[in-house]
Amino acid sequence: MKDVTARNYNGDGLSWQICHDVVVERCHSHGHAGLGLHPGSGSQRPLMRENKLEGNDIGIFFCWGVKFGLAEKNVCRGNRVGVSIGHRDTDNLVRNNDIEGSLQVGVLFRPERGPAFAPHRTRLEDNRIINSGAEQGIGVDVQGGVESVTIARNEIRESRAPQQRVGVRVGADTKDVRLIENRIEGFSQSVLELKKV
Repeated sequence: MKDVTARNYNGDGLSWQICHDVVVERCHSHGHAGLGLHPGSGSQRPLMRENKLEGNDIGIFFCWGVKFGLAEKNVCRGNRVGVSIGHRDTDNLVRNNDIEGSLQVGVLFRPERGPAFAPHRTRLEDNRIINSGAEQGIGVDVQGGVESVTIARNEIRESRAPQQRVGVRVGADTKDVRLIENRIEGFSQSVLELKKV
């Protein structure tokens, strides 16, 4: 799918299920009640590049069992969540995207139903994650039993008042979450690592 515009649908903009090696480039998916881009259940090796995803519930939503995907050079602007990754979505790379003005969270690693279902071995690299959420917004929220996640060289920035906003929140059940050379600015707390009670 190249140079497609999808707009104002009461569901998802561009969605594909159990489809391998799908390429989505230079599309504009905006104003949807659902998802801007929805690589669906079991889809392997999706390539999402240079798309503009605006005003959706979620900009890019990795569904169940999406593996070895690449999302790069996309603009996710004004979605409730910029990028969401979760249920058995492993070995994906989210690189060099602009994720701006998310209404709740910039990038969300969903908690799912325990470590066996978490999005392991995901890499979040060289993205610009700017102005995420309201007073308690979070730039990157790593929840659940996620393991072996790398968050490297991202610019995670809040240009409004710090309020109670957090740059990166790392859940208590996560393991081996590596934060490498990120620039995190303007938050009340740059990194919040939750502890088990």
